[in-house]
Amino acid sequence: SVGEKNRLRAEADQMQMLLERANKLVTGLAGENERWQTSIGHFQGELTRCLGDSLVGSAFLSYAGPFDTHYRSNLVSGWLAAIKEEQLPFTDSLTFAAFCAKPTDVRQWNIQGLPADNFSTENGVITVRCSRWPLMIDP
Repeated sequence: SVGEKNRLRAEADQMQMLLERANKLVTGLAGENERWQTSIGHFQGELTRCLGDSLVGSAFLSYAGPFDTHYRSNLVSGWLAAIKEEQLPFTDSLTFAAFCAKPTDVRQWNIQGLPADNFSTENGVITVRCSRWPLMIDP
């Protein structure tokens, strides 16, 4: 009877310790839940703007290669105006290089000697992303 009582008390203490650990874990994950909810909202916004961003990205990849920076900028401005006129969602600060290239790839290109300017990065993206031969100018 005394042994049974001690065993039950030890089991109750063990369960209390497990309950406290579980409570700490759940409390710790509450912060993660907030971060996840923020990330979900960010990703849902990106999905909403994906149509317009993809349209500009594919047009840039297809048509902007042979032109200089100034003309490329004018092309993109015209495309964005047309997208806005059609009320398609798009990212306001859209850049072709950021949309179509991974930052790690761009960094690797820079390490290998590609100039860090936007024009060279765009040319690098066009070269990598084209399914056929790219047509572009090289300064």
